[in-house]
Amino acid sequence: MLTFLQKPHPFIFNRYSIVIPGAATFLIIVLLAPFVFGEIEIFPRSFYALVIALFVAASIFTGVKLLQKLFPSFMKEDVWTVGREILLFLMITFLIVLIIFVCLYFLHTGHDSFVQLFAKTAFFTCCISIFPIVILVLFEQFRQQKIQLNRAQTLTQLLKAENEKLLLETQKTSISNPLFQLKEENGKVALLVHAPEIICLQSDGNYVEVFFEENQIITKKLIRNRLKNLEEQLPKTIFFRCHNRFLINGNCIVTIEGNARNLELTLRGIDFKVPVSRSKATLISDFLQSL
Repeated sequence: MLTFLQKPHPFIFNRYSIVIPGAATFLIIVLLAPFVFGEIEIFPRSFYALVIALFVAASIFTGVKLLQKLFPSFMKEDVWTVGREILLFLMITFLIVLIIFVCLYFLHTGHDSFVQLFAKTAFFTCCISIFPIVILVLFEQFRQQKIQLNRAQTLTQLLKAENEKLLLETQKTSISNPLFQLKEENGKVALLVHAPEIICLQSDGNYVEVFFEENQIITKKLIRNRLKNLEEQLPKTIFFRCHNRFLINGNCIVTIEGNARNLELTLRGIDFKVPVSRSKATLISDFLQSL
């Protein structure tokens, strides 16, 4: 369960995040008339539905903006997970319950106690809100999937157009590609290698695993250093920090794929996918064009 909650998830907040739940809430109350709404005539029911829908939309906008301002580290897109997405939904739902409850409390003329009124408000709100939430999640997942697929296709076409140039880059001689010294934290040289021979670097705490091609065989070298330090030792013209754990050689990209969560790169000779963080996804196109 914990592994599932820690899975990466796209943080999506746009006009659809506000409009869809509000519109869905309005339509559910007017057309389906759940719970006590079935006892209300269509015109007053529509008025109540509109007011509640506006409350829902305003609560979502206010809640997310407030959380982004109060807890910027928690709300960072690059570290967003399934667990944080669920927690955000619960927090926004609670805010909606609270706002509607306050309104009903001052307008309430029945005999329900404070606790009973809050319990009813929470129950009705949660039961109704589950449908707009499901609709929003499905819509945004479909939309994000489409965006990422289009982006991946565009980048793949760009990559194909650069293939000849990239091939020439990787076939340059050692004369035009001098040896680079990759050093450990203590300054000791750990690896001497031509830049085009490096496939990628993967960070693992205080160590970095360097994948490079030696005599047409992919070899790995573990270096005790930070990825940021090694990044400074390599030319930025062909190396791109696509993720906080990965530095890749742009000449070694074979394919670019996308799903609703992120973009993934296939590198020459590497048997695993390299993720592209959401903050870097918009920059990789400019990087490929500059190769």
